[in-house]
Amino acid sequence: MEVQAVWKKNYQVEVKARQFSISIDEAPEFHGEDTGMMPTELFLCSLASCFCLALVYVARKKRIEVKDMRVNVKGKKNLKDFLFSSLLVEVDSSLPSETLEGIIALAKKYCFVSNTVSKSCPIEYTIIKPQIDTDEHE
Repeated sequence: MEVQAVWKKNYQVEVKARQFSISIDEAPEFHGEDTGMMPTELFLCSLASCFCLALVYVARKKRIEVKDMRVNVKGKKNLKDFLFSSLLVEVDSSLPSETLEGIIALAKKYCFVSNTVSKSCPIEYTIIKPQIDTDEHE
């Protein structure tokens, strides 16, 4: 799985995954032009959407009919250390609370995003060096 971010101008970036693309920008208070979601919002979107799909997946496996499912994610920013200090995942559905509680417990197992965040994934940074055409330099 791979995505690519390409800088356009100012704080605007276009991210691509497969045949899809999303415009990313910063809000005016962070010197952006507000032409797209901020990366931090997209991060919260990733958690919300992944957990929502995990909930539906578990419900279907248990043959529970889902008529509606909403997942809100709230992140508290620590601006000093440039990270979220807490994340709150709120699940809303017309399913009975006891049914929803069971689904939530199982869905945690299937959410790539929350598992990656909660278990911490190492990140490696590298530079891609351009290939030098040896024929031109001989």
